[in-house]
Amino acid sequence: MSEDLDIDKYLATEATQLQKDQEVERILSAFKLNPFDILDLAPDCTEKDIKNAYRKKSLLIHPDKTKHPKAQEAFALLKKAETELSNEKSRQLLLTIIEEAKITLITDQKLKSTDPFINTPEFNLQIKQKTKDILIEQELRRRKLLKRELEAQGLAAQKAEQNKELIIGEIFKQKKVIHLKVELKKGKILAEDPSKPYIKRPTNNS
Repeated sequence: MSEDLDIDKYLATEATQLQKDQEVERILSAFKLNPFDILDLAPDCTEKDIKNAYRKKSLLIHPDKTKHPKAQEAFALLKKAETELSNEKSRQLLLTIIEEAKITLITDQKLKSTDPFINTPEFNLQIKQKTKDILIEQELRRRKLLKRELEAQGLAAQKAEQNKELIIGEIFKQKKVIHLKVELKKGKILAEDPSKPYIKRPTNNS
């Protein structure tokens, strides 16, 4: 009887570990720009749904409680998704994009707002894919803009460094000119000093 209990416990543990691994893999394969996907929630979920989903999944895949080598990465993605959806402004922005995707599909397919197809799982999948396309497009634009800004900053820094070198060079040049003038003036004074005829006076000709 004891052996049967040990086997059942072992199988339960293995099943739990399998569930943990599957959830880690699901999170890692989810679309990273859509926190609803990462938390496996529908767009019409409530704040309570978000907190409950995060709590349940974070306990399931916590790096201290699972052997999966990428548990830490999945946990970080889960936390990021929860943070984004808990932020009212961030969540509303994402919901606006999802609504934009829905309207675009309705327009492109010439559907009426009362069309029953709009409420089908198939149409929801289309909305999900269209949302993904929009988010990818936005992310590409963001990266392109960031690249341009960094390039502009790099050029500005390079130009500033060049200007700095020119200024330093000009200062050095002016110092040399001033030093030369001082030396010439010194030489002229010594050459014209009548009180010490025994000292050889440097002149411009020597």
